[in-house]
Amino acid sequence: MLTHVIHAYDLQLTLAKRLVGDIPDDQMCAQPHGLVNHPTWSLGHLIMTAHSVGKVIGIDTTAPEGWAEVFKTGGTPSDDATGQPSKSELLAELERVHDCWKAALPGVDASVLDAEHPDEKMRGYFPTVGAMVAFIMTSHEMDHLGQIAAWRRAAGLGPAQ
Repeated sequence: MLTHVIHAYDLQLTLAKRLVGDIPDDQMCAQPHGLVNHPTWSLGHLIMTAHSVGKVIGIDTTAPEGWAEVFKTGGTPSDDATGQPSKSELLAELERVHDCWKAALPGVDASVLDAEHPDEKMRGYFPTVGAMVAFIMTSHEMDHLGQIAAWRRAAGLGPAQ
């Protein structure tokens, strides 16, 4: 099953690159028609989530300095690009995190994935660490990539090519 999840994860990385490939750097933080989660925030949030969940399963990655505050869950994305990473930095870091996860996951002991989720409140959604990992690698990432696809339409860019 892991092979299939990793395949989907690879496809999502390709999709992420296509979705933002033609967006000019100066529009990455735009919030057309009130859409709050712009492409910069969506990619940054995916990256920071992968760093955070990776720690739970022993994937040792170091997040870029300052990104945790900019892209925290529950934060408010800003249309001010000052202090936010560029599109090329975001894509490079997203690819790096994907590569780290793909390299490390086959070596994660099944007991780590089968363990009860460490956060009692989150257990209602993810009874095990493995359930959370599967969600982060599939549904969570596609949800935010879907937000970028909707953002493209609102920004007048149409579908990604």
